Amino acid sequence: MKTTLTLQLILLPVLWLLLASAKAGESPMKVVRETSEQVFAELRQNGELSPEQLNGLIERVILPHVDFEAFSRLTLARYWREASEAQRRDFTREFRSLLVRTYATSLSEYSGEEVEYLRERMEDDDRALVNTRIVRPDGPPIPVDYRLRLNGEKWQVYDIMIDGISLIINYRSSFQQTIRQQGLDALIRQLAERRA
Repeated sequence: MKTTLTLQLILLPVLWLLLASAKAGESPMKVVRETSEQVFAELRQNGELSPEQLNGLIERVILPHVDFEAFSRLTLARYWREASEAQRRDFTREFRSLLVRTYATSLSEYSGEEVEYLRERMEDDDRALVNTRIVRPDGPPIPVDYRLRLNGEKWQVYDIMIDGISLIINYRSSFQQTIRQQGLDALIRQLAERRA
């Protein structure tokens, strides 16, 4: 009896992972690995890319795997619940643009880094954490963890933690002061001005 219970406890997480992977078609680790490898392969093959080429690469390869609505909702937290539909739509559009520009800047500084894929952990049946680290030729590795959620039939990233710092928490603390002092519309205007 004890052996059966122990075996069940050992197999339960494995079955959970397999069920979630079968349900989504791809595992969260596979989504992160294939996306990263495709991006780095194109960077290595093409050398230095123009801003337009970088944006095209991001739009084509990365963005289909990012849940911008969840990113936006979790970043605004309680302000999302108070926002109108138009404010939610406008903030999501401008925040998406900010994240794309941030990612393009990071990719423009690519200099031969490699990614190590460490582990995948299911947090519940529709959420997962994928641990990786960026191995740099001239410095210590940087931990990069991806939080994904099952959105319909596909896994999408809704937060990234770089060296233990969540992008959601980082942007939330930066945005909240503007929202408290000037309101959500002012933040949306500021983000639009940065884009322009």
